[in-house]
Amino acid sequence: MLITVGSITTASRLSRILEQNTGQPAEVVHTPAAVNKGGCSYSVRFPEQHIKSARELILKYKVPARKFYSENMSEGKREYHDIS
Repeated sequence: MLITVGSITTASRLSRILEQNTGQPAEVVHTPAAVNKGGCSYSVRFPEQHIKSARELILKYKVPARKFYSENMSEGKREYHDIS
């Protein structure tokens, strides 16, 4: 899944929080053009099966997350679906 945020600083902070609290890898990436609604945006790629933990940690640490997207591969392309 992708969790979109507004800055590299927020993405780095969220990535650290997720990894430290769940033990799962969290990768900071540029938000793909398919879901970027303009401007500079970063995302954190995180295993979707841990979405509940991610949502709880975002609330606990007051991280300003924008949206959640599931990622799927279809015919060699990534597709994104809003799961906010």
